[in-house]
Amino acid sequence: MYQVITTTDDLLTYIESIQHCQWLALDTEFIRERTYYPKLCLVQIAAHNKEGELQLACIDPLEIDDISALLNLLNNSNIIKVLHAAHQDLEIFNYLSGQVPQPIFDTQPAASVLGYGDHMGYARLMQQVLKVDLDKSQSRTNWANRPLNQAQLDYAIDDVRYLAQAYPIIRDKLISLERLDWLDHDFAHFIDPKLYAINATTRWKKVRGLQVLKRQQLAILRELAAWRENLAERKNLPRKWMIKDEILIDLARQQPKDVQTIADMRGINAARTKKYHKIWLDCITKGLSLAESECPEINYRKKPSITQDKVIDVLMTALSIHAQELDITPAVITTRKKVTSMVLEQRQTLSNDWRGALVNALFNDLLKGKKGLAIQNGKAVIISSA
Repeated sequence: MYQVITTTDDLLTYIESIQHCQWLALDTEFIRERTYYPKLCLVQIAAHNKEGELQLACIDPLEIDDISALLNLLNNSNIIKVLHAAHQDLEIFNYLSGQVPQPIFDTQPAASVLGYGDHMGYARLMQQVLKVDLDKSQSRTNWANRPLNQAQLDYAIDDVRYLAQAYPIIRDKLISLERLDWLDHDFAHFIDPKLYAINATTRWKKVRGLQVLKRQQLAILRELAAWRENLAERKNLPRKWMIKDEILIDLARQQPKDVQTIADMRGINAARTKKYHKIWLDCITKGLSLAESECPEINYRKKPSITQDKVIDVLMTALSIHAQELDITPAVITTRKKVTSMVLEQRQTLSNDWRGALVNALFNDLLKGKKGLAIQNGKAVIISSA
């Protein structure tokens, strides 16, 4: 059984009943197709009351007048918030309250550490841990529509019903394998407010098609993309509703000198965008005023030499062997791209987190010739060099 909470009074009563819990399972349903910020449509919580009973609730923020008590609960530093793939949920609550809920426990990276798989989805993880097959029929629901039907609510509450059952199992397994602290770096990353901060000046890096632009043109693109980002945030509308990526690229390449030239450009709805044409000209002028040394540039990744590629092959093979010994997939620890960067930058270690702790010494020994690869009884193994 679970509650469906649609009033402030019922919300306060529910929160009162669980406010002393040690941890709670948390999930959200939201939409963001027509807004800049995600629109929170439903919050699901499973938490123990003071009698030790698990209390489940679907909380409807579209019906409740004041959800500040809920936000205060999630910002209570004495309660662990258990989520799966936490980033988007945390982004929503950071937007609503100005704080990132913490501490957290994310079962997705935890699953990676335990060898269930990298970036594992919730349904698949619950099947692995609890042998439960979840209903996926409501995955495309428009959660903003009201009223929600029983099937939708049942689907939503299952996201915390089983999460609350899986969390103690996952945590106990991490403790037994002495891997719980491996996740500290990941969780610290998720609760860092900088992760959710809007940086309009760097948004140009995500504009599709920017690879065709030269440095001066990139400077113009940076100004235009920052303007678009700020406008989209202020209006709470999707950035591409302001102006599409291809128009930004065309403006940066063609660098029109007057508003009429802009109005005549292909793909521009002059009537709808006329009020912005002077602003675009100002962005173009500002970008053109910069010396080339002040303009942004794209740092294309250097390709490894044939010799370096062979070194990377050795490291990746050793990684695969070591990951198998730990009963986790190599991708959980690192990727070929990151190993390539390590070799190109002539670093002896991969990283300073738990992933690096697993392979830094091994990679260092391989690079210094202290260890190598061999075949023994038909299997590739890591050996100490004479």
